[in-house]
Amino acid sequence: MRRLSGDDGVGGCSLAEELGRSGADRPMAKTGPLATIVAAGVTAGGTWRDARIWIETIANCVDEGLMIVDGSRQVLFCNESMAGILGIARGVLEGMSAERLLDLMENLVPNPPPMVRARQLLATGDATVCEEFEIRGPPRSVVRWAAHSVTAPELAIVVVCTDITAEVDLATIHEREATVDRLTDILNRRGIEPQIAREISRAVRHGTPLSILILDVDHFKQINDKYGHNVGDLVLRSAAQVIAKTVRATDLVGRWGGEEFLVLLPHTDLEHARLAAERIRKAIEVTPLCEGHPVTISGGIAEFGMSDTGPGLVERADRQLYAAKSDGRNRVC
Repeated sequence: MRRLSGDDGVGGCSLAEELGRSGADRPMAKTGPLATIVAAGVTAGGTWRDARIWIETIANCVDEGLMIVDGSRQVLFCNESMAGILGIARGVLEGMSAERLLDLMENLVPNPPPMVRARQLLATGDATVCEEFEIRGPPRSVVRWAAHSVTAPELAIVVVCTDITAEVDLATIHEREATVDRLTDILNRRGIEPQIAREISRAVRHGTPLSILILDVDHFKQINDKYGHNVGDLVLRSAAQVIAKTVRATDLVGRWGGEEFLVLLPHTDLEHARLAAERIRKAIEVTPLCEGHPVTISGGIAEFGMSDTGPGLVERADRQLYAAKSDGRNRVC
């Protein structure tokens, strides 16, 4: 499952990490209707095998996957939904050892999260293990895996698996809509501001250079007034594409607002940032962005200093942009 990772030192954690808590923090009821089934099995008396027919009848009527691993660490039962989620026949799963199941999960999960890599998907003691991860397709699926250790009617591990693919995909769409500019298809201000904080944190931690570049399309109002907003929008889209193609893969480009763009240049001092800015300026200058009307761009550069904040760094770059505009445009300062 996608998450912020690496050495950036800022950002959030995945829902999986939030869920990976003890049984006291994650009550069984959170797993949905199957929790009721398991609770009923616990109070029914006898053994899990005695309750199998009753549990199977109900478990095969719900969408959640259910698996029971008995005290000898063998899969005693799984319903059709669990077999479908894992893409493995019930006859193969039932009777499988816990160790073989954990081997199987490692192979099924691309880029496995720590709990999968550490083979900790099955709860021990009175703990509850909860994790989210993607399972290889086709079709691709994202699941929420919750494993509960129980002692009645006898020792077992009850696993409830919920397909949350639609939920995760919808959240991804909403995240993209919130952080990507619809017109230019690059990060918007809300999307790039956290990246500024992240890169500053990284620069401080590792003592590496960082520069920022603010670009502004020259005389953009004249383009809008003369050719209309549709042409103005086309100029902005094309300018964004030129900038994105000109920078390095490690650089970040966003629309800062209006006809302004912001470029983050990690591991780049002021001298090399100036070279990068000149490459962008020249690329814009020689690209026909508006038929019959030359389009140029001006830029302001600032290199991060240890006393800088994100807003302070942007403000210094903005002052340099103003100087470039005052000096005649189509230049960087």
